[in-house]
Amino acid sequence: MSDGTRRSPRRLAAAACALVLVATALAAAPRQAAAPAKPPKPAAPSPRDTLTVLGYVQRLASPSWEGRGIGTAGIDSAADWIAQRMKQAGLEPAGDSGGWFQSFEVTTGVVPEPPCELEAGGATFSLGDALQPLGFSSNGSAHARVVFAGYGITAPGYQWDDYAGLDAHDAIVLVLTQEPGEMDSTSKFDGTYNTPFADLRTKAINAREHGALGLLVVNGPRYHAGEPLRRPRLDGGGYMTSGLLAAAVSEKVVDALLAPAGLSLYVLQQAIETHETPHSLALADSAAVTVTLKRTRATIRNVIGILPGRDTTRTLVVGAHYDHLGYGQEGSLAPDSHLPHLGADDNASGVAAMLRVARLEGAAAKRHGPPQHTLLFCAFTGEEIGLVGSGHLVEDPPRPRESMEAMLNMDMVGRLRDNQLMVMGVGTAEELPGLVERTNATDAGRFALKTSTDGYGPSDHSSFYKMKIPVLFLFTGAHADYHKPSDTWDKINDEGLIRVSTFADALIESLDVRPKLHFTQAKSDSSIGRIAGGGGYGAYLGTIPDYMQTEGGVLLSGVRAGGPAEQAGLKGGDVIVGFDGVRIDNIYDYTFALRSRRPGQTVRILVRRSGKELELVATLGRRPS
Repeated sequence: MSDGTRRSPRRLAAAACALVLVATALAAAPRQAAAPAKPPKPAAPSPRDTLTVLGYVQRLASPSWEGRGIGTAGIDSAADWIAQRMKQAGLEPAGDSGGWFQSFEVTTGVVPEPPCELEAGGATFSLGDALQPLGFSSNGSAHARVVFAGYGITAPGYQWDDYAGLDAHDAIVLVLTQEPGEMDSTSKFDGTYNTPFADLRTKAINAREHGALGLLVVNGPRYHAGEPLRRPRLDGGGYMTSGLLAAAVSEKVVDALLAPAGLSLYVLQQAIETHETPHSLALADSAAVTVTLKRTRATIRNVIGILPGRDTTRTLVVGAHYDHLGYGQEGSLAPDSHLPHLGADDNASGVAAMLRVARLEGAAAKRHGPPQHTLLFCAFTGEEIGLVGSGHLVEDPPRPRESMEAMLNMDMVGRLRDNQLMVMGVGTAEELPGLVERTNATDAGRFALKTSTDGYGPSDHSSFYKMKIPVLFLFTGAHADYHKPSDTWDKINDEGLIRVSTFADALIESLDVRPKLHFTQAKSDSSIGRIAGGGGYGAYLGTIPDYMQTEGGVLLSGVRAGGPAEQAGLKGGDVIVGFDGVRIDNIYDYTFALRSRRPGQTVRILVRRSGKELELVATLGRRPS
């Protein structure tokens, strides 16, 4: 899953029953006259079935598959393995040129190349222990005066501004990593946990918005003296430039910058910490910095299989993403660990559930004939870098998009506890609330359901919903192992995973026997934040960014019904290029701008629409929590 969440324990146990829908549900939506009714599936999966599904998770979450990160050999091995499981389930290939894969290229990150160097205090520092470019740096060179801007933070809500009274225009800004009061739980910034203001990209955008040409970041000696310069992260979204030169430097480089003024980094940091106020100043010397970064590309693959139905004009989609974070990437919540992030729940569990549905449907088709709809099964890639696999599939569908009547997505379905299953998207078709309720009333369900009407959310169903396809999203909840190496297969609730896949299959059965759903634009609701274990930080606008566009502004897939964006006149297809004076080139700029404003503030938003620029005024709301 590509947004905040957390988790629970594991038990080996017998599996749950897999019964078809009750007669009343079938009667509500009869098949065509020529279609024979499907008899019930076996009453309960065998212990072998349980072990098979858990084995799927164990295989996908193997350390040898490198956390299934984009660009690794492990994710290619996982794709090949999934294709074989689809074949065994009785599916037919539905990818490019009659194969199992739908391939496309993405930018995966950046790598530094010569020249990367910094000149200061009469010395030259090259790429290595003294200098490492940050992945979001622009390419180029700058020779400019240097200013020290403390921690590089502007945070009105914390009564803190390192740039107050400091002229950073056309300067190279030197800042400390972390934030004031590190290790001090009584500080303005807590000290126990970093706020978003500690993020290096946030510091870079803040420097850019104050007119700086470049940013140098250094570890403060108060707690990090003598630490070797850590190689900054260059993968993930690093290639989305911050719009200025940016590099991490060692204390040795900073000593060369400060020596002409008779200053030391320790004294400067101590002044900030002792007085609990910014202590910024212009330095006596200038510096020249050059950064060269090359973008890296990789071919990634959706894995697609179909079970042909009797009516070739009707399609149901069942999906789950199989990629994860590799050795960490930007989404890791254990950023100092360079271990495989195994992603057993996120999302080997969803893939295992999808493959079980494929097996159940494939076996039923062999025994009793094909389903009414064609069933399209897809293991998506690139979910963790912005839903790019599902986004590519809906833009270049293997089946006509107009034939897609519904999409069922499963993401993090392996940690069922307290019998609670979350079902999102019930407001995307007028028939779905009743359908979900009736299905849960059968032996295929019996969950304590939590539902959300919203069709948008932090997983691949969003890509279909923005195309006005009804969606359902199954999720067993957040946990503390989310986006960490500790998301391991032994923590999966195997009995719960079997039950969720049985419920998913029953939903597909119910959708298969009824007329086409009537799509509705769902009202956004606050339950999505609670369900996902997250909720929000700061001001809320209610926009749905399209993560396929990575520069040139933030393209909107849509806006949430009734939200501040809709009320201000923003629409799907708009490209946000300015936000209350902040230049918006990518999603990070947009996040920075939104975080720097408060609920209730009125902001001016510059959008590009149909080739023209238009300024709209919005009053920000409070993010659902």
